[in-house]
Amino acid sequence: MRKTIIRIIALLVTLLVLLTALIAVVRFAPYACDFSAYPKSTRTASGGSGDPINLLFVGSKEQITHSFQQASWLIPDPITPQTSARIAADSLAHRSYPTAPISNLYVFGRVQDLAFEKPTSDVQYRGHIRIWQTGTHLGGQPIWIGAATYDSGIELSSTKHFPTHHIAPTVDLERNAVGADLAKTGVGRSEIYAAFTPPIFFARNGGGDYYESDGDILVINSTQTSIPLQQSSGVIEGLKTGLFLFYDALFTVVGAMLAFLGLVVFIIIGLTLWRLTERSHSPSF
Repeated sequence: MRKTIIRIIALLVTLLVLLTALIAVVRFAPYACDFSAYPKSTRTASGGSGDPINLLFVGSKEQITHSFQQASWLIPDPITPQTSARIAADSLAHRSYPTAPISNLYVFGRVQDLAFEKPTSDVQYRGHIRIWQTGTHLGGQPIWIGAATYDSGIELSSTKHFPTHHIAPTVDLERNAVGADLAKTGVGRSEIYAAFTPPIFFARNGGGDYYESDGDILVINSTQTSIPLQQSSGVIEGLKTGLFLFYDALFTVVGAMLAFLGLVVFIIIGLTLWRLTERSHSPSF
């Protein structure tokens, strides 16, 4: 029995060492990053780091808006006292608010030029993206950059007293979901991933939410002009892809397990309180 335990511990230590070495190789390998002139993340109103930039579009405003609308993404309502009150009420009731407002983030010193969201049956959970025009062009069409994340909860901001969402840490999954939805519309002529930043194993946005990313940006091109991209090492790219697939799966499974455990605890507490209430109202003889 003792030998078995020692072997298991030795195996776990070996796996931990290998995983640490893999992370180090992927993190510190040289990457030929594209679009180095563009900001890598959004900023909050106070100047803090916001959500990561993970999409790039080439096309007109009308093409981008049409493609999202074709994919059943909606344009958010503006932030007003009325919409703020509605999102707070719908959040408490876990109701849907398909065009709920999206808070402002900044790139190039201004708020997003475009924004879209993909609602669910609960306003606390939704996919959304903010998009900024860069002022540069390709093939006569403007280039835009966007930050796509998935909202996984909501709370009242302690500073602005406005309901604000928490994002899921797996920002790459939302980037991929946007690409998959738009690809179905056939509006974009091509979609390709390009290295944009080194891999991010741990970062926080302005709301304190943790996120991780492989550092790639999804380029959606609506023109016939090709985009020259640098080529990274195939081995490193393969290692990075495998590692972040594991990362995304880990956080998805852990999140689901925590939600399930929370539900079980809630049910147990509810049943316990119900039993105590029943006993207190039982007649005594």
